[in-house]
Amino acid sequence: MKKVGIIGLGTITKYYLEGLKDSSKLQLVCVCDALCNPASKEYYLDYPFYQDYKQMIHENLLDYIIISTPPATHFEIAKYALNNNVNVIIEKPATTSLADLDYLYNLARTNNLIFEIMYHWQNGIEVKEFLKLYDPKKITKVHTQVLDPYSSDGITIDELKVKLLGAWVDSGVNILSMLKLMFPFKDVSIKDYKVNKCKKTNLPIMIDVNLLIDNVEIEIIVDWQQHQNKKESYVIYDNRLVIIDHSNQSIIDGDKIMKYDDMIRLQRHYYNYFKNYNESANYEDSYLIHKLLFEVKDII
Repeated sequence: MKKVGIIGLGTITKYYLEGLKDSSKLQLVCVCDALCNPASKEYYLDYPFYQDYKQMIHENLLDYIIISTPPATHFEIAKYALNNNVNVIIEKPATTSLADLDYLYNLARTNNLIFEIMYHWQNGIEVKEFLKLYDPKKITKVHTQVLDPYSSDGITIDELKVKLLGAWVDSGVNILSMLKLMFPFKDVSIKDYKVNKCKKTNLPIMIDVNLLIDNVEIEIIVDWQQHQNKKESYVIYDNRLVIIDHSNQSIIDGDKIMKYDDMIRLQRHYYNYFKNYNESANYEDSYLIHKLLFEVKDII
């Protein structure tokens, strides 16, 4: 078993624990957050708590760290770990630029370490079942819509969510990671987009982007303005509509509704990820996902 520490105990981290407990490769031994009372600390009361991740790494002789801090902090933490012989598992997006991503991957290679990005959408049970049942070669169009309740007034991003760097960076990477399971991303172009920006931060609060990926029409809408929580993908498959209802972890194909799970959605994602963790980071896929993510980010 590899000794693991978590850095960053924000809201999402509470969904890690069950999967880590059932992992055959990873053993959680400590946690760290710069704050004394982070949102998820109560879930980790049985583990030594640190405020300094460097101290945590060295005192526990860790094999791995899991980085779950805001994206702007990822690079420096990951760089420190990789320079100190510690493997890295990191929340998406891994970095805020493609150059930083390249740097970290090259550093990991040089030091014979793992640098792996967690794409939790790839571990949704409805996504996994869709890929078992449907041949991506028969898909001609995908429309994915993500609504998140990150704006209380519909005009500005809530203060605690500003660190996510806007609707596109936070959720666009989730959707692109799912699409990468369907398509090779050999031929990608940005057709057009619409964007609304937060009045205070100038970060995207809503984006509607149209892409062409391997000759498949893709529309991605991420909207924080409506203060709702809903995720769906509408897929034109073999000339019919198939709906992937991510929120309810189900697939709707005509009159047929396939419901897969009653476990909390995010808990299922991370349970699948950690339970089945196999130390097989895929740089090529991550590069293409982040490349498109940043290409859209740079023009909006």
